[in-house]
Amino acid sequence: MKFIHILTLCLLLSFKGFTQYTETINSNRPGSSQGAFSVGKNVLQFEFGGKMGKLTNKNFKNSTINESQLNYTIRYGFFKNKLEVIINGAYNQNNSVNKFIGEDELKEKFLNKQTLGFKYLLFDPFKNKKWHSVSVMSWDKNNKIQLTDFIPAISFYAGVNYIPKSGYNYDDPFTNVKKTAEYNVFNHSVFANPNWSLTEKIISPKASIITQNHFIGKWVFVNNITLDRIGDKNSILNYIGTLTHNFNNPRWSTFGEFEMIKNDIYADNYFKFGFAFLLNKNYQFDTSIGSNFKDTPRNMYFKIGMSTRLDWYRDETPVDKEELEKQKQKRKKLKQDSKDLRKSDKNKKKSDKRERKSIKKSNRKK
Repeated sequence: MKFIHILTLCLLLSFKGFTQYTETINSNRPGSSQGAFSVGKNVLQFEFGGKMGKLTNKNFKNSTINESQLNYTIRYGFFKNKLEVIINGAYNQNNSVNKFIGEDELKEKFLNKQTLGFKYLLFDPFKNKKWHSVSVMSWDKNNKIQLTDFIPAISFYAGVNYIPKSGYNYDDPFTNVKKTAEYNVFNHSVFANPNWSLTEKIISPKASIITQNHFIGKWVFVNNITLDRIGDKNSILNYIGTLTHNFNNPRWSTFGEFEMIKNDIYADNYFKFGFAFLLNKNYQFDTSIGSNFKDTPRNMYFKIGMSTRLDWYRDETPVDKEELEKQKQKRKKLKQDSKDLRKSDKNKKKSDKRERKSIKKSNRKK
């Protein structure tokens, strides 16, 4: 019996994301990318995390920012499991020292960037049973990569960023311009330099194309291509590729991730690695580390977090269009038969009435 329970849970995790709703929680943590599938209709999900990082730059006498960050994501699925609303943001507490100009330690607490967005599933290859089904006759089909596995699920994401007037955004570590009514900047950056003037609007749109592939049941590959700060002269192109693997113990999974950030002012590449542990179907815990591989600046961090959900999902019986049409035609026929029967009864009554009149008239003549 225990083996059956483990096998069942393993199958649930192995096919995680094959449909919109999953019996076990479907979290985007601990990576930075988001999957193509939503959490499921009427599922409210919370993803929380803490981050501790250190940002140093050799060009500024190893000036540093020691970053502590709390971040959150709230997700809710609706509209036939295809649409998801997402709210995410962060709160920072940073300690920075600018050795380049001899500034003392500066402590800052502020609300960081907040984003509201919507994700919609455009294409789901797993609905094609010929491509993705378990074969009881072929071991190779169930345990080897098929050509159809390279056809991804595709989603589109659109959102809007908001940077509070009292906050700063550390997506770009170089900036030194004045704050205006339209722009917010983190003026206290320890890496400030007038040659790298960079602004970010208080409100700016972003959009993403998301793809997701599954291989041999235990490997999931997600790609995010994002254009952030659309309309800004220094908009950001962001690419994230995440490879996730589920272990034989279905409660454990690991991931590796590559992220590229690029605009006309600043570019960087990050590599990340971590683990996730499934406590039960509604709770997941995770940890990860990440770093870039340059020292202008060098950015290293450690993350820990958890995901949980309120599950109000109710399974909907699949609609059989052919059966519905048959039922419709049957009701239509019954309605027509009833109408014909009433008409026939009415005609019979008229005929009987005429016949009675005729008999009565005949009797009077006699």
